[in-house]
Amino acid sequence: MTASFRRLLALTSVLVLTTFTIYLYTTPEHFSNLSNNLYSFSTFYTPPPAPSNRPLDLDFFSKSYVISLPHRTDRRKDIDRLMDGLRISNWVYHDATYYNTSLIPHLLHNVQAQRIEEDHTFHSVVNLPFAWPADIDSSPSSIESNSNSLALAGAELWPSQPTPAVSLPNTSLVCAEENFRLTKFSDELPQWRYLTPQRVATFHSHLTAIRRVVDDNARAGVDLTREEGKTQEHIALILEDDVDMEVDIKERLGFCWSNEANHPPVENPYLIPRKNKLHPSFQPRCLHAYALSPAGAVRVLKYLRHEPFAYGRSVDLAFAWLILEKRLKSFTTVPPLVIQRKITKTDITVFGGSIWKEQLHEGVLGTTQSGDEV
Repeated sequence: MTASFRRLLALTSVLVLTTFTIYLYTTPEHFSNLSNNLYSFSTFYTPPPAPSNRPLDLDFFSKSYVISLPHRTDRRKDIDRLMDGLRISNWVYHDATYYNTSLIPHLLHNVQAQRIEEDHTFHSVVNLPFAWPADIDSSPSSIESNSNSLALAGAELWPSQPTPAVSLPNTSLVCAEENFRLTKFSDELPQWRYLTPQRVATFHSHLTAIRRVVDDNARAGVDLTREEGKTQEHIALILEDDVDMEVDIKERLGFCWSNEANHPPVENPYLIPRKNKLHPSFQPRCLHAYALSPAGAVRVLKYLRHEPFAYGRSVDLAFAWLILEKRLKSFTTVPPLVIQRKITKTDITVFGGSIWKEQLHEGVLGTTQSGDEV
């Protein structure tokens, strides 16, 4: 990675290589063995030595995290092949959250407790009182000076607290928009507007993966704060478990369901790769591949765990809103470097689905075009 690109990452919270949605599956035998721990970690995979003609390791990422449900051994076999093909060695699986654990209704009760003032008597759309914490933009004040760590706070503490004494509505909860705008439930709303257990589980999977990035950086002695003009190393890559990447991803340097070329590309010959361009992010959808600087991971975590904001919408839309509001500094590569393979059906949606819009030139796993309907 060029020195100029490293300097750019020093100013960046999020680098969107593409964007993704986590697909959640479960089986009764796996469900019976689940725990209610805040997060569960798995072991490293050590790939065999690769031939010298293989692509070089993606050394601009210090560590990669693959969010995956433990029982999806079929997907994990493909991820093993993907990491082997790209010679990525420092990576781990991060166990995703099952939507049918007792944790998810608990989180939904906490979300409803934040909405206790919601009243649609006179208006179908209401904006509840909302404010970001005063110190959310000041990362040094929230880092424990002695341990260089970020203490658990906000919605991260919900799993260890009693369930709020509020009733869930008979209808589905509706995803919040903007900061805290709520629309009255209607059967005519598109399914992606419903706050389902699957979407809450996806949010939890991402939040705990980002927490893991922060904790791993802290344990490694990485500075979690950003000093103006100082380059941040130790960039973390977070992936979903059904992705494929361009074979020559290192030479190229995505996005989904949005025009990420809305903003002009970064006009710097040292930053624009030969085949892909780097654009300031506009409203990237999905989250199946993204990179976080150490300070960026802290910043994202603090936003996602803010109680009136946490778990109240799809996690990819939470990212999109924070980027649109310029609370996160993010850049997107166009065209995408990583896409979902779309070879299996997801149960994150209630019904229907869509054809994936993007494609790869030549994926490591053989993907060259969009997948089946999901």
